[in-house]
Amino acid sequence: MPEFLQPILAWFPLHPVWAGIGVFLVAGTESLAIVGLFMPGTFLMFGIGALVALDALALWPTLAWATAGAATGDIVSFWLGRHYHMRLRVMWPFRRYPVLLNRGVAFFHRHGGKSVAVGRFIGPVRPVLPLVAGMLGMPPVRFLLVDLPSAAVWAPVFILPGVAFGASLQLAAEVATRLAVLLVLLVAVPWLMYWLMRWTYGVLAPRGARLLDGAVRWSREHPVLGRVTAGLVDPREPESRALVLSALLLLFGAWGFFQLLIIVTRHHVPLPLDHTVYHFFQGLRTPWGDRVMMLITELGGQPVDLGLTLAVGAWLGLRRHWLAAGHWLAAVGFGTLATFALKAVLEIPRPVPTLYTGLSTYAFPSAHATMSTITYGFLSVLIARELPASRRWRPYTAAALIVSLVVLSRIYLGAHWLTDVLAGVSLGLVWVALLGIAYRRHSHAPLPVTGLVGAAVIGLLAAGGWQVAYQYPRDLERYAQRHPVRVIGAAAWWRDGWRGLPALRIDLAGRPSEPLTVQWAGPLMDLKRDLRAAGWRAPPPLTAGTALRWLSSHPVLAKLPLLPQV
Repeated sequence: MPEFLQPILAWFPLHPVWAGIGVFLVAGTESLAIVGLFMPGTFLMFGIGALVALDALALWPTLAWATAGAATGDIVSFWLGRHYHMRLRVMWPFRRYPVLLNRGVAFFHRHGGKSVAVGRFIGPVRPVLPLVAGMLGMPPVRFLLVDLPSAAVWAPVFILPGVAFGASLQLAAEVATRLAVLLVLLVAVPWLMYWLMRWTYGVLAPRGARLLDGAVRWSREHPVLGRVTAGLVDPREPESRALVLSALLLLFGAWGFFQLLIIVTRHHVPLPLDHTVYHFFQGLRTPWGDRVMMLITELGGQPVDLGLTLAVGAWLGLRRHWLAAGHWLAAVGFGTLATFALKAVLEIPRPVPTLYTGLSTYAFPSAHATMSTITYGFLSVLIARELPASRRWRPYTAAALIVSLVVLSRIYLGAHWLTDVLAGVSLGLVWVALLGIAYRRHSHAPLPVTGLVGAAVIGLLAAGGWQVAYQYPRDLERYAQRHPVRVIGAAAWWRDGWRGLPALRIDLAGRPSEPLTVQWAGPLMDLKRDLRAAGWRAPPPLTAGTALRWLSSHPVLAKLPLLPQV
């Protein structure tokens, strides 16, 4: 088990009340009107179940806290609906979700009082049904008679799968811990990026008019500097709101990049945080994880960047969208030059210097992070400009998901320090924002979105297919984790040196278990030959097909695959 998890898991049994309050708050906010839309309650409840399996939380108190929290959230929502009635439709934040409220009202009229129980398990209407029940005058006693049993059912339905998942991890010892944490990261990071993009766009876009008014006043009060911003915030310009958002992105990216640049140039060595993150991710390495992360990291590699650049650039050129093509090529060209120029000047070494040669030996900033942010980011700018305002968040979110996964893969594979990828993303955001502002200010010819997306997909599939077919095996070998080898002489080993070698594996809870009863000094093939001669047989490899044998009603033990103990 990674060392950082041990004190976290040890905290829960020592503070059961605070842990229970945390479960109560998670379940309560998940059930609270509107708030539940933005709360990753299902994911968190699943994680709570995994903690139960690890003996960090007790099952029955956890179910009780979760039931109480869910019921409390529903009761608060019901009270709001009963107290304010139809006034809720014009009150913040409910007035921002008229479609959701109408859907809840229609669902309640269709199913009556039982909709409170049924709707708890239906995502689209779950956060508003108790509120709607109160709005439409459902008697409180009847509401409680329906809601409390449904809350008691909801808690185990959402927690027990996590318990089963956590319990199954104990069957696979260390590999399960690593895979579990890695899977959580692969799910949590994209989900957080998705939530962040939607939240950011939802918060800033409606306030675009107010931001514009403030910027216009500022430009009039500061005639010298105001000339720089006056063009961006011209109310007569239909793209003004998008330009303001791009300008905010520019400021954020520039601030982040220069902060990291100052830190790196001042210390010129990896920071303690870099080492902590690096060793944490190296502790998660497994063969399965390496294969998945290698596929993801190829999305940000030079061949894929080149294929995407050529495909989109060629399509824009053939359709005679010269301005868009020029901005596209400028985005990729500057990103490449800036990345390698900074590498040459700063000469920050990678965690594993032997991964690359030449300028690529240096780490800061990450070329994968920079170029992924620029290519996918500016492609999203081109696409979003042609979409209705209500759908523009989608290409930005898709780009953010890809970039976040590429960044995660670079850290996991040990190719970069944390500061490298953060600097790469910040630098990419700066350039995407600058070019986005310039493009929106000067471009008026619409781009066919279907053709643009089609060209990008063709470029990705062609370059990605070539990369996987010809480079993937070599890249997998290049990025393979190198474990330190302890050399000991035969005489010393026979004498008492074998006592200094690990004698036990570590189980999921961090306890020594599973004794390593055999030490072997010799060719592996000789050991395999001797074991076969004694009647031992190697188990079938674990594949999707062999794993299905576990579900057989009459399994043959010799044909069942074993989980790898890595």
